[in-house]
Amino acid sequence: MFIVFEGIDGSGKTTLSKLLSKSLNAFWTCEPTNSPIGKLIREFLQKKVKLDDRTLALLFAADRVEHTKIIKDILKSRDVVCDRYLYSSIAYQSVAGVDEDFIKSINRYALKPDIVFLLTIDVDVALKRVKGKDIFENKSFLQKVQEKYLELAEEYKFIVIDTTNKTIDEVYKEILEHYKKYSNKL
Repeated sequence: MFIVFEGIDGSGKTTLSKLLSKSLNAFWTCEPTNSPIGKLIREFLQKKVKLDDRTLALLFAADRVEHTKIIKDILKSRDVVCDRYLYSSIAYQSVAGVDEDFIKSINRYALKPDIVFLLTIDVDVALKRVKGKDIFENKSFLQKVQEKYLELAEEYKFIVIDTTNKTIDEVYKEILEHYKKYSNKL
């Protein structure tokens, strides 16, 4: 099973995706990856490199092509839990001004996840957690990204969980309940 966690920075995706991965004995991964392409993306996000927004979208898509090969191979023997995937590109990059159809087009070969958990959070709470480490971490931008994620949740039928006033344990319990319901349908 391929399980993806999405949400704005500070929503708890990394912590919760790692918890689920550990309890399922699944392979944990994230985007951007640690490949040379992923490292270039991280440099841009940390304000070290200036790129056109479309170039960044293409880099994310290229990183995802290579990542998808790895995910498909691992899925032959175990589940994969991913912190960010295609929907992060759509949400963040479309809000940054890149045409959504262009983003979807360059990612048309991305593997479709079995489950997507969208973790929502009050933007002010999220910003306190992340402390503005990259170019996308400002209130106005993140608010628009979260709104875009909620649109995508409707379109792609994500499981939406608000993490604002809940402990990690409370959110994790919800995730496990949804996972169990979904896995019983398989």
